[in-house]
Amino acid sequence: MKIISFEGFEYSGKSTQIKLLQNYFKKNKIKSFFTREPGGNKQLEKIRKIILQSDFDNLSLILFFFASRFSLLSSMKNNNLVVFDRFFDSTYAYQKFTSKDKLLILNLINQIDKKYIPNITFYFKINKKTLIERKKMRGQKNYFDKKYASHFSRIQKNYDEIGKMKVGKRKFIIIDASKPKEIIHKEIVENLKKCKLIR
Repeated sequence: MKIISFEGFEYSGKSTQIKLLQNYFKKNKIKSFFTREPGGNKQLEKIRKIILQSDFDNLSLILFFFASRFSLLSSMKNNNLVVFDRFFDSTYAYQKFTSKDKLLILNLINQIDKKYIPNITFYFKINKKTLIERKKMRGQKNYFDKKYASHFSRIQKNYDEIGKMKVGKRKFIIIDASKPKEIIHKEIVENLKKCKLIR
């Protein structure tokens, strides 16, 4: 199984690029499976709903994420190319600053996710001003928006930190999320071709 993951804040354009890539794959008849975390199937979407609407303690949230991920990946062994909307980078970025045990997250990543390291990760980096403007335009909020809005700099720092770590042989690509969506899409496709994930 080859894995492509998309990471970054909500409103960074991540979801838009996933849709563009999905259309590109369909047009070029590239077999793939698109999913998101948490969620991905009917049962795990229930976990997603619980996570987004509840105020669990940090450890409970971490375990929810890993349970969802492991269950989903175990059921997808027959898929050759899988595209994830969020993966373990989000678990690290969003949970680390409230956790008393940073090593717990890293150990779980190494133990549970070691068989499923992404081949490539696209991280959509966005500045706070642009993020706030996009949020105002959409007018949508959920639990994570409210809880983490004031921790923007720390979460972004955590994303940068895990991006610099050596995680298997994966390639970590930082995307300037302020660029036009057409240019970003082209950049993503070019990187996938360079990594020989698509032709």
